[in-house]
Amino acid sequence: MVSLSAWDLLAAKRAALEAAVTGSLELASETSLGFAQAVLAGRAELLNSARAAGDLDYGGIPALARAGFLAGSADFDPAGFIRALDRLRGRGKAGRGQLGPDDLAILGIAAGLAAVDDKDGSDAERRRWLLDLANENAEPNSWSNRARQLAADLLDGAGRLRADPQGQADAMALDTVLRQRWPRAFATVPPITVEQRRELMAALLSTAAPAPGELERAAIWLSAAGQLVQRISAELVPDYSSLVTTLEATQSAFRRWVWDTQPNRRFIGPARWLIDTEAHLQAFLWAILEPRFGDDLVDEQYLPGFGQKQARFDFAVRALKTIVEVKIVRSLRDFAKIEEEVAGDLGLYFSDPRNWDRMIVYVYDDCDVHHSERYDTLRAALVQRDRRIGAVVVVQRPGMIPPRGQRAPWTPADSTASVEDT
Repeated sequence: MVSLSAWDLLAAKRAALEAAVTGSLELASETSLGFAQAVLAGRAELLNSARAAGDLDYGGIPALARAGFLAGSADFDPAGFIRALDRLRGRGKAGRGQLGPDDLAILGIAAGLAAVDDKDGSDAERRRWLLDLANENAEPNSWSNRARQLAADLLDGAGRLRADPQGQADAMALDTVLRQRWPRAFATVPPITVEQRRELMAALLSTAAPAPGELERAAIWLSAAGQLVQRISAELVPDYSSLVTTLEATQSAFRRWVWDTQPNRRFIGPARWLIDTEAHLQAFLWAILEPRFGDDLVDEQYLPGFGQKQARFDFAVRALKTIVEVKIVRSLRDFAKIEEEVAGDLGLYFSDPRNWDRMIVYVYDDCDVHHSERYDTLRAALVQRDRRIGAVVVVQRPGMIPPRGQRAPWTPADSTASVEDT
């Protein structure tokens, strides 16, 4: 019996998914075709045999949804899209009932509406109408519900996407694909964890692929598989995404943090890896990043300054032109302080874009009472302040490290006389 490697399985699965996509085009609805075109934009060769978009004047909801999925392309006609949308709204309950249960059609129309330049504010009523449909017909257990959440957030930015996606492989694959296609809507949403990506890859390899006729699911699986392969490639040759992922994974690395209650050698205190200052945190991160990035990793370098001010970054990866800024939060007011400090240094950090053009802010929460609700607020404030702030990673201190007021220094009196020298 021939044993297949993981790469053989992946190649076979991707071939099956490509066949499912091309075999679904002839009979697919306009909504499905538009969605596939949006999420497989980098695989246009697979969609060459797809029929041309229908006439917006007569195509109804599917044609309108497909037009919305093409928003931003040369084929998108904003004026024609709005006229068709207004005709649909004029159909009353009939149009409302047909559109309401269709998560992907709602997303397509929302994407088109969000792309229209609403200079005079006339789209507010259209947005409310579509939001009502999105909110009235939600099915949280549906694999496509994430598309409905995205549609609503594109319309009002209320942050529904911060809730974790529900469901198994289809739901997680859809979330992965939507993040890539509409990244700005996910700017303040916690990233997919390493564990979730591994689970998704395992599911994609072990579960039967969507069959021809299931264009939407086949497109999602194919796009998600492509992204995961890119991640694997980044693990072999680290890129910006793998730097972010490595920093995010430091939270789970704290599970085995050392904080002994008793010494294990005579005259030597118990091993306690205290993180109490930025220097401690920098030493920890250096141990994490140096094996990964080697000579490309540099630390604590001064940058050219202006007047009396000279900035110094904590870490940077030269090949990625990315600075890693390390911050510690000790109280609630420090969240606003971090935003001010980062904003004040941006001009100095990026004075020469030939050296550095991106930043990751790494925040260590050392508060005695964690304020998790402030994490998204801080992420949004920093990411929206400057496009060069690519990510904000927030981790909480290891649970075994005591609150700051209880970190009394160890003395020999804390040792027990019965401990033997090892």
